[in-house]
Amino acid sequence: MTDLAAFLGLDKSTPSGLIDRAERRGLLARGKNPGDGRVVDVFMTPVGLELADRVQNEIRRALAPATGRLDPHQRDQLVELLELIII
Repeated sequence: MTDLAAFLGLDKSTPSGLIDRAERRGLLARGKNPGDGRVVDVFMTPVGLELADRVQNEIRRALAPATGRLDPHQRDQLVELLELIII
């Protein structure tokens, strides 16, 4: 949870509630970390992966008119820049 909070820029207590709600909806699940019994891993369920795929496809469709005007080099540049700010 600490790593997730840091990644999202949230207070350490916030992800627990988010994970609880997503888990109730069947989007995420928790499991024991095989390498460290103190750690709880959070992973996407098949339902969560399906939702993420649908959202990603919707985003692609929404951006297609704008990104379709870019040449291949410009699209590559855009991807590189977005990776810098997202990751």
